[in-house]
Amino acid sequence: MLTVRHAAFRRVLARGRQLYGEVEVHTDFARAPRLLAYFRKEDDGRLQLVRVMKEDSFLEPGVIGIAELPVYAATEDVTDQLFSGPDHAAGEDRHLFGRQIVAIGEVREALEQALV
Repeated sequence: MLTVRHAAFRRVLARGRQLYGEVEVHTDFARAPRLLAYFRKEDDGRLQLVRVMKEDSFLEPGVIGIAELPVYAATEDVTDQLFSGPDHAAGEDRHLFGRQIVAIGEVREALEQALV
């Protein structure tokens, strides 16, 4: 299970009619200590972690800015890597990781306000 060391709300993204809240997350995961977590608000009002991405510009100091990179080259979906395999109870680990993130600082409040 990943341990969240810090989390901060970054922005809202719209994909079709769905809004997603992007949260920058610092973890104890050695291969990608800084991740982007994406949440949506379910019909019942709960926040749901839907995807976790590794952003290449976080991992290599001196790389050109993320805005200058094509989107497909800038991020990698690591959701399955983090929450599958013999050592993980995929759904439960994902749920607990999402709960850790929203429990830090003002992340929950920012997501609640942004995802109306």
